[in-house]
Amino acid sequence: MRTESLLIAAALVTAACSTADQDQDSTFEAIVNEVIVPRCTFSSCHTNPTIAASLDLTPERACDTLVNQPSCLFPDRMRIVPGHPEESFFFHKLTGEGLNEAPTGNCGIQTNLLMPFGARALPAGELALVHDWIAGGASCTGSGDTKPGPDTPAIASFTASRGTLLAGEGISFTVTLTGPAPERGQVVALDLESGALSAPVQVAVPAGATVASFDAYALRPTSRFTLRAHTGESAKEVVLRIGGLDIAEVMADPIGGDDQLQWIKLHNRTKLPINLSGYRLKAGQRDYDLIDVGLTGTIPANGCVVIGGPTQSGTNSAPTFMQAVDFAPDLPFAGSQAAGFALFDSTASPISGVLTPVDTMLVGATNTSELLGPDAEIAIPYCATPAPGTSALRTGPSTCAQAVMQPASCP
Repeated sequence: MRTESLLIAAALVTAACSTADQDQDSTFEAIVNEVIVPRCTFSSCHTNPTIAASLDLTPERACDTLVNQPSCLFPDRMRIVPGHPEESFFFHKLTGEGLNEAPTGNCGIQTNLLMPFGARALPAGELALVHDWIAGGASCTGSGDTKPGPDTPAIASFTASRGTLLAGEGISFTVTLTGPAPERGQVVALDLESGALSAPVQVAVPAGATVASFDAYALRPTSRFTLRAHTGESAKEVVLRIGGLDIAEVMADPIGGDDQLQWIKLHNRTKLPINLSGYRLKAGQRDYDLIDVGLTGTIPANGCVVIGGPTQSGTNSAPTFMQAVDFAPDLPFAGSQAAGFALFDSTASPISGVLTPVDTMLVGATNTSELLGPDAEIAIPYCATPAPGTSALRTGPSTCAQAVMQPASCP
């Protein structure tokens, strides 16, 4: 459906380019006058007091709420991605792409309709105008260049509203310049290491302003990564981590033999299902490389799954295994050095040569091997080694306790 919609949209734009007035400049002023005012703000749809879908399209606010901003209906999609109409949700809504998909956002709207609502679809000439404006960079300042010159201000700071968030949550960023942006504004480019965050590729600081903000959306849990903002020769970066996929319980020492009876329970603390492809479950004492298992399957939102076995018996509380794995060698559980259990995102990139885990649980006396936690600090053991026939149950972000085995229970 999406490919078909794109082909239809492309045909409309091509037809428009052959018939529309070729002297018509695809500037933001033209978009406001020809499309937004007559089509989008009538009947107070995208202006006060309604501001449907949290999209304010009054002329003085339209560009700020469109360019490089996530949609309220689908937070993982940007309303307008400069240079890329095919990736811009605003353009999709005008052409009819993806209208069969139900909104996933929290803006109180459960419908996904062609825009403008209740009116005829945009003619080909207006679609071409919007397409060409986005393809040309979606400048809010006319047809001028917003690239930084030799005398443009540098980046004074680049900050995030928080350093850690859960998959499915939004986050805000603020770029502050050392002085006012030049007459036609200043573009700050954004380089993202991770595909786990949906973020714009650039943000524009308006003329005379020193600050610009933008929002991003966490798609899935991952280890620490950087987002870099740069303009000219100036650059700043922030380090982020997306959580929500936890090691919830470890049963490493059943009474009697351990082989094919051990298991680990994972917990999805987010409101999104998590596809486990690309994640690895690792364990060890000297490092996390004694056990290394590639994961498969999907954990439902707020759900738990059990990995291990494959034997089910009263000895290990007969868990239902989403992924049956005979850990080889067996999971560690005793000794002077704590046993470390960790989840890694194999698609993540190291920071300064160090790839940190998405989540860990250390069980035992001390961590003399300097096993790292998700924050890149040496982890302190979460709890002492449980007695045989019991499990280590997660009780907090960095705590666990001996417990009766609970493979079927989910926090």
